[in-house]
Amino acid sequence: MDTEFHYYMTGIIAKAAGFNGDEAKTIAAASEYVDENDVCLKIENRSGGEVYENYISQTMNILKPKRRLMRIYPVFHFVPGDPADEMAYRNDGKMHLLNTTPDNEIANNLMDEAFKVPEDARLYRIGIATHAYADTWAHQNFVGWYDYFNNIGLDPKPDIGHADAEHHPDWPAHRWEDERLVKDEIDNTDRYIDAAEKIYRKYRCYLELINRNADTEWDDLCRQLITAMGPSFSGNSNCYSEERINRYREIAPWLGDFDEADWFNDAIEIKVRGLKDSESGLLSMFTMLRDKLYWKDGVDKEKTDWFRFQESVKEHQKFAMGFLEKLFNKMGIDLHSR
Repeated sequence: MDTEFHYYMTGIIAKAAGFNGDEAKTIAAASEYVDENDVCLKIENRSGGEVYENYISQTMNILKPKRRLMRIYPVFHFVPGDPADEMAYRNDGKMHLLNTTPDNEIANNLMDEAFKVPEDARLYRIGIATHAYADTWAHQNFVGWYDYFNNIGLDPKPDIGHADAEHHPDWPAHRWEDERLVKDEIDNTDRYIDAAEKIYRKYRCYLELINRNADTEWDDLCRQLITAMGPSFSGNSNCYSEERINRYREIAPWLGDFDEADWFNDAIEIKVRGLKDSESGLLSMFTMLRDKLYWKDGVDKEKTDWFRFQESVKEHQKFAMGFLEKLFNKMGIDLHSR
């Protein structure tokens, strides 16, 4: 899934379920930031020299060593599920212990844990867990590392995640074919609505415990989301994307657009050295020389969104690895020795 689901639709779902606008926006931003958090940073205190390091939840380099991929992809994007799931039936009959399947047990555990963490971290953990949970629908039948199990046809790209399927799994309202599967015709609208309903009901279960009412019932929300996604399309282009985004904006004018620099700029200042070496994304803020990053004066870092998100990424990863290491051990993989 891309920004359309992880940010816009997640925010809409959260608000409909009963979170207020600010809470829903934090959940949506944390969900989307999982995909944007791909830069390793060191932040210094001006006094004392203490250095804080973040943990990335995405990598643009899919050829990273196996150990690095295994600590990112299955934790945040390809949560392993049930290899025998009916929707995972393949023409070649193959199964994989790390195959991603929708609404799986580990992804549910990640969601359930997020609702129980301390309140100052809870919305960030909910957003991060929601990203991983939602991706079990979009990324189903792929594993989060280099394996021929992911191969589709004669595509020469590395068989990592859904690289062979390109962006087809991530586009709302898109229809495409996964020729590996017995049921090879894929309609992302069906997948995304199923994911949306499960997320909505997860949110409602939590909110009911704290006596919060739904803002919108599921049937009405379902109609809104189907209308917002609009007509199905096929082919190799992400058709109607801008039209869809405009419809999300109409449903949720309070949400605004996502900017990955917002949380960073509120918490951190940069001592720039040299010339900027990138024109887009968070990297556009940095230079070819090593910039110095400091917590802003007068800002309590532990109360900033950026810090709380980064700490939540670490805690999500730690909790997830408690489940995943059992699967890795079955495959004879010791992540600590690689």
